[in-house]
Amino acid sequence: MKKKLTLTLTFFATACVLTGCSQDNHDNELPNIFISEYYSGEDADDCVVELGTSSKEERSLEGIKVNFYGSKNLSYKLDLSNKTISYENPILIINKDSPFDATSAESIKLDDNYLYGSYYLEIVNSEDEIIDCVGYKGFNISYVRNQSMVRLSEKFKPTGTFDELNYIKVKAGETKYLNNLESPISENELLTGPRLSEDVYGDYLFQENNSAKGGYLSVTVKSLGDGDTTFFNFPADSGVSSNESMRYLLIDTPEIDHGPNGNVDAEPWGNKAKEVNNEKLTSAKGIIVQSNRDFPLHENYGRLLGYVWYTNSDDTNDLSSYRLLNFEMVKDGLAKFSDREIFETMFYGDIYYFDYLQYAYNYAKKLGVYIHGQTDPDFKS
Repeated sequence: MKKKLTLTLTFFATACVLTGCSQDNHDNELPNIFISEYYSGEDADDCVVELGTSSKEERSLEGIKVNFYGSKNLSYKLDLSNKTISYENPILIINKDSPFDATSAESIKLDDNYLYGSYYLEIVNSEDEIIDCVGYKGFNISYVRNQSMVRLSEKFKPTGTFDELNYIKVKAGETKYLNNLESPISENELLTGPRLSEDVYGDYLFQENNSAKGGYLSVTVKSLGDGDTTFFNFPADSGVSSNESMRYLLIDTPEIDHGPNGNVDAEPWGNKAKEVNNEKLTSAKGIIVQSNRDFPLHENYGRLLGYVWYTNSDDTNDLSSYRLLNFEMVKDGLAKFSDREIFETMFYGDIYYFDYLQYAYNYAKKLGVYIHGQTDPDFKS
């Protein structure tokens, strides 16, 4: 098995913005071409980069090049001068050892696996001005690890600076978004979070022999906790004790005051996170908790681990009305995204829960809300 490329979209944001793609260009002056997908298959060398345009008319790419960087050094320069591009006919740049069979006449099979270990890609014009790019030059952040990156249709426009919010990640090996400019989801849908899929998880158990299986259970609140911990009443036949608190997966809200005997310092926005979490659970018409089949059932402190879904609909059997509270706490800027478990594989559609939360975190960070830059007026250290 060949080593897989690594993907980490928890970016070194402050440093990267300062050292990333050039910001000298203005969007309205850039040729209309952009990186529309960075595809990954199951093997490290199975990589494809798709270039797209929003132009319906065929355009010449005279003077246009794609530069591939490994770490800080330019490893390959691809001249596209003899190519044309249109919305209906994107260009596919395919790694030498990728088995992907392109049907497009405008596909280019590389003479080596330049996409393996390419940490930064840029499209440049004849003056070497950056049109569009993926990554940050000089930073070894790779973009394919069990996932591909697909550009959102709302972001079909070249930019001189890389913005991770232009893309959503999908499961590796999913080829239906290649050779066309189709997005798996709109940005608006993405920002409402995933849905709980009965088709995928309806037959799963919540737990078996004290092992998480990815199924879900309807519960009620037993007692409220802080921003990412709650006690729930579990069904008697679930095999789960209602005396155990549940820690929300993939998130970490600021700490609250644990009283005179507590050994954890309170943090700004901790009370706000607690207030929002508790209000949503208190007013919910229905609550569902879901375990994660790729995680333990309990964490190191003995708390249950899970996803918490809630609905304000009177029809509590309608799973499409449920919202993922873990996701909303991150999107609202009241929780850090805990990306340590990068191999988490619970999904909705072609997108992992993990990637929904990561997008939400980057979105909140860009807005600078709550933990991402605002001062908590009620916090006293």
